[in-house]
Amino acid sequence: MARDDRKRARSGCAPRERKSFRPRTERLESRQLLSYADGNGPVVTSITAQRAQFSATVVVSFDGPLDQALAQNTANYQVNALAPGNPEVVTRSGPADRVVSALYNTSTNQVTLTLARPLATGTFYRLWINGTPGSGLTDTSGTLFDGDNDDTPGGNFYGLFAVGNKLCFTDSDGNRALLRLSGGGQLDLWRELNGDVDLLTIVGTEANQSTLTGSVRAGRGSDGEVVLPSIVGLSGVDNLLPPSFVSQAPAVVSPLPVVATTQNLPYALQITPVSLPSVPSIQSAVSVQAGGKWLVFGGRTNGLHNFDPSGTVNFPPVYQNNDIFVIDPTTGQTWSEPWSASGLSASAIAALSSSNQAFFQSGDRLYTVGGYSFDPVSGQFTTYDALSAISVSGLINAVVNHGAIGAQVKQIQDPRLAVAGGQFAPVGNRAYLVFGQNFEGGYNGNNADFSQVYTDEVRSFHIVDRGSTLAITSYQAQRDPVNFRRRDYNLAPSILPNGRQGLTAFGGVFTPAGNGYRFPIIVRPNGSAQVDNHYEQYFSQYTSANVPLFDARQHTMDTIFFGGIGLYDYNFTTGALTTDTELPFVDDVTSFVQRANGSAQEYIMPSQLPGRYGSDAAFFRAPGLPTYSNGVIQLNRLHGPTTLGYIYGGIYSQVGDTTDPSTQTTASNQVFKVTLIPT
Repeated sequence: MARDDRKRARSGCAPRERKSFRPRTERLESRQLLSYADGNGPVVTSITAQRAQFSATVVVSFDGPLDQALAQNTANYQVNALAPGNPEVVTRSGPADRVVSALYNTSTNQVTLTLARPLATGTFYRLWINGTPGSGLTDTSGTLFDGDNDDTPGGNFYGLFAVGNKLCFTDSDGNRALLRLSGGGQLDLWRELNGDVDLLTIVGTEANQSTLTGSVRAGRGSDGEVVLPSIVGLSGVDNLLPPSFVSQAPAVVSPLPVVATTQNLPYALQITPVSLPSVPSIQSAVSVQAGGKWLVFGGRTNGLHNFDPSGTVNFPPVYQNNDIFVIDPTTGQTWSEPWSASGLSASAIAALSSSNQAFFQSGDRLYTVGGYSFDPVSGQFTTYDALSAISVSGLINAVVNHGAIGAQVKQIQDPRLAVAGGQFAPVGNRAYLVFGQNFEGGYNGNNADFSQVYTDEVRSFHIVDRGSTLAITSYQAQRDPVNFRRRDYNLAPSILPNGRQGLTAFGGVFTPAGNGYRFPIIVRPNGSAQVDNHYEQYFSQYTSANVPLFDARQHTMDTIFFGGIGLYDYNFTTGALTTDTELPFVDDVTSFVQRANGSAQEYIMPSQLPGRYGSDAAFFRAPGLPTYSNGVIQLNRLHGPTTLGYIYGGIYSQVGDTTDPSTQTTASNQVFKVTLIPT
């Protein structure tokens, strides 16, 4: 994880390496998405700066034309020195360098920002450009510029830049790099918030006199290679960069998943259908428990959404679940009450009835955030910005006994909480709202009547929940538009190799290429989130039922995933492991094992689901299991066959790749008991 560059400057750069040098050639950045050509808004293609005695200029280049009035509005730009700490924490900024003017050149699609103060040489600054729907930069036809470079209109731009003939920085792997230009000229370096380089530009050089050199000090556990994907202006420069600077990161070769046996995994699973015919068919719901009863609300009562140009066809309001259900899994008895009987406001009811709310349970308190649905108050589809605090036992009793439902709920609104497809979990005394998107308008994927902006962030805060008071404080957001652009994934509590508690994010959709994300992301107890670049996940790229276990004897963290949607599928009949970039529904059950030494391995459990279940399903942990305080089950304390819990609901699909979701998928009311058998 990148550290503050000013701290690095005080400690000095890495010593120069004594390795053989190899020449470098100019190369366009392979990751750059030129979005204007395909109608998804212009993107930033370069940042260069010029220092002056009393001011400075920053030139930002775009790949397409901008609306001139918006481009020249100085309120759409901010330049700050970096604050101490992690540059990815965008809620913390150093001193601002005021943008005095913004001049747009219609011929070159460049905006020249004039700053109030000169830039310090060798110091990194953070540039923000407004890509918020309704106020941000647009092209000449009104399409938002693609600030977060995800091939989708909208999203704020953040970038780090520095100028000088000697630049020191740290990339996302912890490698400390030094770049030096001697013999005339200037280095302009543009980086992502996580520290990785986007573009190195060399200006003002003298032919056959300027020399580019550098060195790298490897970070802990890193291969010691720093990626410089694009260098502009190398012509006439003697390039003596060492081989530790590469044009692209080496491919990660993960071990193939293997079938679990008694020799390679210390447990087997048994999955047994449970007959509970009275429970509702529901998916993407809020699901918690207390006193031996399950509490379920929100979500939808049909299967996968359609892909019609109409939002009401894709998410028909008639299938929105507007009821609260209480289920006794022992007797099969089910109680229900409509939210409309709660006495809450229409806006509060709409948020609590929405689909894909993020939620977690802490003791008897349930906290829910966001969600997406048709809002009868506004008459539009929306992502809600509500935080609700609910007494679980109180709401269960109110539903069972026809009591005061509304009295069990407190709710506030905050635009920072407008998230759907994210996950919500506590670490210590902070709540983490991880990834997701803000989708406004009907979900169709084709027309211009919606806006879709990924948060690209790990947001965290304290929840103040006292009596009649509900609030959030100490808000912080860590942003990474490259790696955090995810939604509809799995977030599981974990025990880290050092024994402390954290979170692990698995999978997520969709990459700019339309696939599932494969590198896990670790959220540590200090709040920092870091990509685990050592393993690419094969299964479970989409939200599914899952259960975490930690073996204190072997120091392994196991997370079991049940069915759902995955990039890979295993066929036990043929023994074939196949991939499908369309991300089909699967019946695979897998265990993702993370070892203390940082390695990982996926195991395919012989006990598959009896169909393509698991996507957006709930998992109710069996009461009485030995767990850590974050809910991770203590695997080494399980002796003999042990019921881990129950899979409930979600989407059932008759086929892998659906051509007609309305007929091939349904919301499920199936319940499966999961038993672990130590081997």
